[in-house]
Amino acid sequence: MVRNRHGAIDMAVEDSESEAIGVAILGAGPAGLACGWAMEEAGDIGYCVFEKSSVHGGNARTVKAGEFLYDTGPHRFHARDENATRRIGELLGAELATVSAPARICWKGKFVDFPLRPFQILKGGGLWYTLRASFNFMMSRIFDHRSREVAHFADYAKRRFGKTIAETFLIPFSERLWGMKGSELSPDIAGRRLPGFSVLGLMKDLLFGAKSSDHLEGRFLYPRLGYGQISDRMADKLSKGNLLYGKRVIGFTANDERIVSVRINDGATEYEIKPEVVINTLPITQVVQMLEPTPPQEVLDAVGKLRFRDVVLVILFLDVPSVSDAAVTYFQNAEYEFSRAHEPRNRSSAMSPEGKTSLVVEFPCFQSEEIWMREDSSLIEGLVSSLHEMGLIDRSAVIGADVHRLPDAYPVYFNGYGEVSEVVLNYLAKFGNLWSLGRGGSYFYGHVHDFITEAADVIRAVESYRK
Repeated sequence: MVRNRHGAIDMAVEDSESEAIGVAILGAGPAGLACGWAMEEAGDIGYCVFEKSSVHGGNARTVKAGEFLYDTGPHRFHARDENATRRIGELLGAELATVSAPARICWKGKFVDFPLRPFQILKGGGLWYTLRASFNFMMSRIFDHRSREVAHFADYAKRRFGKTIAETFLIPFSERLWGMKGSELSPDIAGRRLPGFSVLGLMKDLLFGAKSSDHLEGRFLYPRLGYGQISDRMADKLSKGNLLYGKRVIGFTANDERIVSVRINDGATEYEIKPEVVINTLPITQVVQMLEPTPPQEVLDAVGKLRFRDVVLVILFLDVPSVSDAAVTYFQNAEYEFSRAHEPRNRSSAMSPEGKTSLVVEFPCFQSEEIWMREDSSLIEGLVSSLHEMGLIDRSAVIGADVHRLPDAYPVYFNGYGEVSEVVLNYLAKFGNLWSLGRGGSYFYGHVHDFITEAADVIRAVESYRK
């Protein structure tokens, strides 16, 4: 292999010698692309992005299926980071719009708002449920026991919302989403998804009724042609020849201080590169397993405890103009294998042809489970039957379907995950020329705005290291 005048690898010319490059960015998901974009803005084009698949975007891309577009998940860009929001705004320009659409929870055949609004939930449960849930909730707020450390997610949910609401909504949904019992999950899974409400707010709802709220989940930024348009625009910023597809990382060689080489498989051959710097966005579990020499046993033991949740998406294309007004719908009933759905058209009308719509439904699982390996036709038929019985769709309106599998979609936040992941991250940190970021690379359930900010920080550190 030789380097072209842009500083990228010319894959048309190969030899038996290993290739030395400046910066190797592993993975072309949002985090990897953000690093390449930051390199370009720093005026440094001596890098290559290695992507195993034939497309970029990772698990945050937009798929075209005939006349329809759909995202690989109900992604939304929230303006939580001023700098990241500004940069994405400049990147997309008029293609980025503000969307206002509610989030819902399907409960007993009815839809209530998410985040949880007290009046709807309590009113929908009947008199006895209302009294019990109201009492539990108010007691949880009065006797919050803030001085006592929260033991696990189930404990957090009960203390924050009361036993009745927690066991009706939050715990069963979270257990299906993450594949573990509520008592085994870290309170950290709550994140920003479970905003609380005060006793005063509850009493106002009960006495005066509630007005629709412009809450965080219902107002967000979204690109006209799908969330993957963010990745597309970042990829467009990279110098020609610096984004390499079909390049799977299969191994690392290291000494005590740095990563010496990275082995790549391009489907036809295997070769070795010797980067000055490695920026990793692959799951840290995979990195450790590919390292030579073999890491210490305590690191291997920690890797054995870390898990990533996988997702199967089933997409239904429908010959109706709309299913609902929701940006996303959560299904909390334990009888359902799926956890949530989103209707792309409610984010941008460009996602579906005129008069038609689609539903993207998530089935969380692990790759070792039957649902991951289930035939596509069986997944589709089962989902159509369930949604038809719920009255959400009419099976006669289904004009097509697709299935999309997302491996390593997000890290599992089990109790003690922080300490376990730190063992692995601290070990990788000893390699002075290795930076790791993204959901997989830092075992952090982050979002695109997080990765854009983190990438800028990483590239500043890389540029300082290379001087």
